Amino acid sequence: MSELKIDNPAQRLLDILKKGAGQSAGAYSRDVWKMLLDIPGADDQLLMRRLARVMELPGRISQVLDDNFPNPRFEATHWQLQTEKAFFSMQLDGLWSNFYSHIDKHTLSELAMLSFVFEERGEHAVIEPEEITALLQRAAALREEIRLSDLPPAMKLMLLKQMTLLLEALEAYSISGVEPVMDAVQSALGLAVLNENYRREIGKDMGSVFGDKISDLLSDVANVVTVAGALPALTAAVNSALTLLGR
Repeated sequence: MSELKIDNPAQRLLDILKKGAGQSAGAYSRDVWKMLLDIPGADDQLLMRRLARVMELPGRISQVLDDNFPNPRFEATHWQLQTEKAFFSMQLDGLWSNFYSHIDKHTLSELAMLSFVFEERGEHAVIEPEEITALLQRAAALREEIRLSDLPPAMKLMLLKQMTLLLEALEAYSISGVEPVMDAVQSALGLAVLNENYRREIGKDMGSVFGDKISDLLSDVANVVTVAGALPALTAAVNSALTLLGR
């Protein structure tokens, strides 16, 4: 797996929009989005965070096009105009039709074509939901252990911040893809370069309270990212970094 594969935000946006096509035009947007984005109960804060990630997808699609297809043979812009109109017209307490009336067949067709182009170029493999769920459970449990620990406040805050970044990236995987997960792993390791106390705390076999658990979790997340093809050498790099941190 030597080739760096690319993101496919077009498919993720297409999946969400196609699922939204079957919803009642007279339903409230808030209720529809909670269903589409798997929001439990009345967690409006989580809804806003995930909805913000959905609204980032058109920009992400454009970025992938610019980065990987600098001289496209076709100009597919209708999808972008219509999705922007849809988001600008949306009211969470308004009707679903305010949003979805802008999503026509041409929009879905162009997104499908873009997704096909990204796929042919070589997209990330899909991480199975069971793997994401297992990592989420481990990260959430570890974050709770850290929160209840007797670590110094500054260290606790640093660890909690990194665990939160990883949790949010894993939770939003179906919307944002694998790259934020990769970024969260890199952030957790990068902080070790800047802070010696943090470096000792997350190092494997250092005798720290959470070092082994954090190291094992980061290594397993890195392996999932590697299998997805987002960064082929990430597992080896993470394991090397964790080994160096433990010295």
